Amino acid sequence: MTDNGQNSAASTYTLPPLGQNPSTTAAGTTPGSFARPPVIAPGADGAYTFASPDTQGMPKPSKKTAWNFLPAGWKTTEASSPNAKVRFSPPKNTELKSFEQSDGTGRFVAYPRDFTPVTQLEHARLGIITREMHRVAEREPHLTAVQVRDEVAAGRMVIPANKVHLQHQLDPMAIGRASKTKVNANMGASPVSSGTDEEVEKLKWAEKWGADTVMDLS
Repeated sequence: MTDNGQNSAASTYTLPPLGQNPSTTAAGTTPGSFARPPVIAPGADGAYTFASPDTQGMPKPSKKTAWNFLPAGWKTTEASSPNAKVRFSPPKNTELKSFEQSDGTGRFVAYPRDFTPVTQLEHARLGIITREMHRVAEREPHLTAVQVRDEVAAGRMVIPANKVHLQHQLDPMAIGRASKTKVNANMGASPVSSGTDEEVEKLKWAEKWGADTVMDLS
C-alpha cells in the first residue's frame, strides 16, 4: 500500500515555470500564475475566458498551507535538510518523523503515538509515498512522486482515491494547482429532480466554463 522510499527521479525533474503549470513554491501561488491568455479557437469561451484571481476586490492569496492547520496533537517544523539539528519540542505521547521534501529541505513532524494514517493526506503528512501517489506521478510526467506527496501534504492537491474507490479498481488521478486537472466539476442524479437532459445540461455548462474534468456522482 505504501512506499517509504523516495522517487529516484526526484532530482531529475523540476516543476514547469509560471505561465505553464504553477510551481510548488510560494511564488507559484500569485494570482498572475493562474491568468489565462485569450484563446481565439474552439474551446472554453464566454465571460470567463480572461478570468483570473486578479479580479478587483478579491483577497490576496494566502501564504498558509495545510501544514498551518494540523489536527490537535500534531506539530511540525522545517529545516535546511532532514539531517539538520533543529530546536523542536514534540508534544508528549507523540512520535517524531522526519523526511526530505522535494526541494531538498527537511520536514519534521510530531504526531500522536497511536495514530494510523488512512487518507492520502495523512500519509503525505508523514512523508509516506503511496502507490496512488506513484500512479499520479506517472499520469503527470512533469511531477515526481515526491512532488505529488508534497503537494498533497500542503493541501494544494487532492487524490480522490479512498478505500471504496480502490475496491473498484479505480485508476488514481489528481486535482490540484500543479496537476493537469485544476478544476473538477460534478454532475449526477439529484433526489429532487434529475433526468438525462438535466445531466447533459450540467455537462455542457461545466465544459463551457472551463472545467478540466467532469465527474459523474450518480
